[in-house]
Amino acid sequence: MTAVALLTLDGRGSGPVQSARSAVMSVLSPIGNAVSAVLDPVADAWNGAFSNNDFQKRNEDLQLENDRLQGEVISNSIAKAQLQQLLELVGIPFVGDTPRVHARVSYSGVGNFGETIELDKGSSSGIERNMPVITGKGLIGKVVEVSDNRCVISLITSGNFKIGFSVVGTPAVGIAQGTGSDGVLRGANLDARQAVSVGQIVVTSGLSGSPYPPNIPIGTIIALRTDPAALESTVDIRMLASTSDLTYVDVLLWKPVS
Repeated sequence: MTAVALLTLDGRGSGPVQSARSAVMSVLSPIGNAVSAVLDPVADAWNGAFSNNDFQKRNEDLQLENDRLQGEVISNSIAKAQLQQLLELVGIPFVGDTPRVHARVSYSGVGNFGETIELDKGSSSGIERNMPVITGKGLIGKVVEVSDNRCVISLITSGNFKIGFSVVGTPAVGIAQGTGSDGVLRGANLDARQAVSVGQIVVTSGLSGSPYPPNIPIGTIIALRTDPAALESTVDIRMLASTSDLTYVDVLLWKPVS
């Protein structure tokens, strides 16, 4: 009943109630002002810290840091790949006692046809035309131009020359040539009566007059086609060595025996 009476009086604008309300508000007003004074700087700091400009600057800083870290990862990957290529050129078993020249790729004209690369060594290092060029995994091309301190290598993927090959474990021999497809050669003139199958390794034949010494790895047979009427087979060969992203190679100082 007291509450109802007070509400009734308050609704009528009763003097005592109105006075009491004013008194309470007067008492609480300094407290509200003090709280506001304390919280306003916090609110201002919060709004300032998370304003659009600060968010944008922080985002830009994070993006720059991310780009820097990605650059370091890429640089480290490149250095690792170059080191791996150098290690692959040390103690290559298929080279034997054949002298060789380590060279760095100074220019690469590799495109859809895998054309040529240029090396930083030339005739002053003993390099001559038609000498074979290898990586630690196998044959990649031969020297086609030479000057004192540089040479140009035509890659076997270009299809500009042919390579005599033999199939390891069989007497089968054939002629391989680039197809223009990265890393795939076409082998022909294989005797269909020879037991050749997918998965076998192909190496240079080293037959008389060949510009390549024997047993340099070339690739693996990935497809086989036989023409019974012609008694001849053709094969597709996936190269063991990659001709892309080359940094270091070896030129074999080898000349065919005349």
